[in-house]
Amino acid sequence: MKTDYQTINTFIFDMDGTLLNDQHELAEISVQTLKKLKTRGTNLVIATGRHIKDIRCFIDQLGGDIAAITCNGANIHNAQGELIASQDLPLSANETLIRLGNQFNVHTNLYTHSEWLVSAPCEAMLKAHQASQFFYRHTSQEEMLAASALKILFYGEHSELLKLREQIAPDISASLNVTFSDDNYLEIMQKNISKGDALKLLLAEMEQPLHQTMAFGDSMNDAELFRTVAHPIMMENAVARLQQLFPHAAKTITNTNHGVAHFLIKHLLV
Repeated sequence: MKTDYQTINTFIFDMDGTLLNDQHELAEISVQTLKKLKTRGTNLVIATGRHIKDIRCFIDQLGGDIAAITCNGANIHNAQGELIASQDLPLSANETLIRLGNQFNVHTNLYTHSEWLVSAPCEAMLKAHQASQFFYRHTSQEEMLAASALKILFYGEHSELLKLREQIAPDISASLNVTFSDDNYLEIMQKNISKGDALKLLLAEMEQPLHQTMAFGDSMNDAELFRTVAHPIMMENAVARLQQLFPHAAKTITNTNHGVAHFLIKHLLV
């Protein structure tokens, strides 16, 4: 039976691997499709592991008036750009996780409310941020240990990140949300922080219902978002674990082939 998507009024989009192409850019077809969707009076929401400063350029490209769930839910901004909710990690997590990261061949990163801090430079990480020009600041580990963090993320080979994750003590892990946003990114926030939890908060603020929501995603940091929305839409390039968790989710083609735009054109903008 064909699903009726015409009643949906809130659309949520992951960025990397979903709305953005493999060059981490918004293709023109995606820009025009989302602008057309907005003219129908719908609500658009970006839900990403990126920092709010890292997605402002994309929101501007789409004409503004778009809410944002950033740092995987640690920050929530409404469509007017106002911060409506925020939650930092406890400073004790910095000490534990940064010291642990030193034991592995990974790059340790920390997102504050205004900056992206690293204790060692990594040019490979900068490629995804050329459009936004939001780049890290190389600083001392002492400054990172004392900084209020929205999230801590480790960048490296997946096998090395898996080893690191296994070494996070059960008592620490129980109070944190540890998730892969990509095979090369292991991200850590407060336990109650996720895109799904943030969306519930945002929708309550907007006075919009959950049963009229659709979300597009491709990675494990989209799992709680998919559990929350009425209509999860899986990218063809989604990680295997996400596909296993949501075998009945509707599917679209890859981000490289503008899967979000093509799904919306086919099912909603006819």
